[in-house]
Amino acid sequence: MENIEKNLSIIRSLETDVINKVSAKADKIFQESMEERQLRMKTVDADKAFDELLKKPEILNVFIRLRDK
Repeated sequence: MENIEKNLSIIRSLETDVINKVSAKADKIFQESMEERQLRMKTVDADKAFDELLKKPEILNVFIRLRDK
């Protein structure tokens, strides 16, 4: 019985380690993606990007249909 409890304790410890490592990695990935997003927001010219978007006929047609409603 004592051996089973010892093994369960080891398994719980390993489970905790895995959860902590996965959580830390997920936090790191999330932080990196937020930093990348913030950098893009600082470097993108929104007016130019919007003008480029409106040059696409299918996008322009959507705006025209919305305006006509």
